[in-house]
Amino acid sequence: MNTLNRFRIVKLTTEVQKEFDAPELVCADPDSMPFLEGETFYYWLTEYNGCESTTAYSYLSIILPFLTYLWECSPSLRYTVPAEHIRNRVREYLKEKLGCVVRPHRGGNLIVKQPKTITARSARLFLTALRRFYFYAKLKGWYTDINPMEWSSRLMQGHEFKPQMPPRSGLTLPADKKGRVPDTYFCIVADDWQPHIIDDPALRQRLLPFFFQKRDYVIARILFDSGARISEVLGLTFGDWRKKGQGTKAWTKNKGSYGERVKEIWWSDDTAQLLRNYIRQERRHCDPTGRDLNDLPDSALLFITDEGDPYSYIAFYFNWQKACQKAKVKVTPHQIRHWFVTMALHVIDKEASGENERQALRQSLIEYMSWRSPQTIEAYDHHLRRIDFAPTHAALARLSGKEEATSASVHPKADTSTGIMGVSEVLKRLLTKAMMESKQDEQESL
Repeated sequence: MNTLNRFRIVKLTTEVQKEFDAPELVCADPDSMPFLEGETFYYWLTEYNGCESTTAYSYLSIILPFLTYLWECSPSLRYTVPAEHIRNRVREYLKEKLGCVVRPHRGGNLIVKQPKTITARSARLFLTALRRFYFYAKLKGWYTDINPMEWSSRLMQGHEFKPQMPPRSGLTLPADKKGRVPDTYFCIVADDWQPHIIDDPALRQRLLPFFFQKRDYVIARILFDSGARISEVLGLTFGDWRKKGQGTKAWTKNKGSYGERVKEIWWSDDTAQLLRNYIRQERRHCDPTGRDLNDLPDSALLFITDEGDPYSYIAFYFNWQKACQKAKVKVTPHQIRHWFVTMALHVIDKEASGENERQALRQSLIEYMSWRSPQTIEAYDHHLRRIDFAPTHAALARLSGKEEATSASVHPKADTSTGIMGVSEVLKRLLTKAMMESKQDEQESL
């Protein structure tokens, strides 16, 4: 390609600047016409944003290749096209030019995973610079649509106005959402995934008593019992539960299954009873028509807000954080999945009668978690090898003889299992299933 047939920066010599009273640099488009937006963006960064000239230059130089990419599209596009077009082109640019992996996030925005051929700084710098450019373009009135690089996930977006409700209702977002919901449409994640090891057997005991609403308490118990993702739990319908007997199992979607129900999640008998109680009592009062367990259609969600709407992750996370603050722990809902796997591996190593049973349990755990790659468990092994198992195993032994602490005033006698018993119960079912399948394979081979 002709080196002039692109958006470019031209640095002027000191002599030229003095002779023509010209700026330090100018920008040109592929037709060699002045690109004044680039110049003014550069000087806005340096004069009003406190950016060093080198930083401003880096911002400008990293977005110009993208503007050239737009120009070369068929049909040719300018940066002024609607936000949805820009987002689509940015996604394609990240994949085609930078070699990134881009996938949807449950919040509606996109996750960007950069390969080892490009540093996180380069991808992040491009996205940050483009976001600032569109902020400035809107400020100057050059761009009339929303900033395509920003993301605002609002619970009530697209619905009619409703009266302000307390946060516990699940309808009203907290005023301060900092650190809870990403405000960028493209979110960078690290290339090398590592599990977040939470090696505290008493975590369940410490956290559960501080969920004071039955809905949130049951959701938290299912997370601890099943090791499921929070999106999988919040998305459960009555049909998912009924198809598995309306007891201790449910069908659910998996990451990458595009909404298809492809795997099972299990929970304890106590949790199943608490779920039934929630549906017949608290949920029935929240349902606009007051429907009971047997009256609800398969498409109805198990968990709803106080006003009967779908219970979103944002609303749940607000209540989750309140419980964590009272319990004095810092943990996210997704980290309970890592806790489940960590505790499961400890239980397997502690209780397996031999290597054959140990391997059978590990394989069953891999299948239950629906890991695409069996190597995922090796990542946990690698990190667990750095941990001294003795204190954890001692804690597990102590927990085996104790009842879990609960808040009697809110959910009396709601939880009589120990902190690790939910994991052990699932493991026992996994082992039984694995052994039955093994015997069936042996009989079929005879």
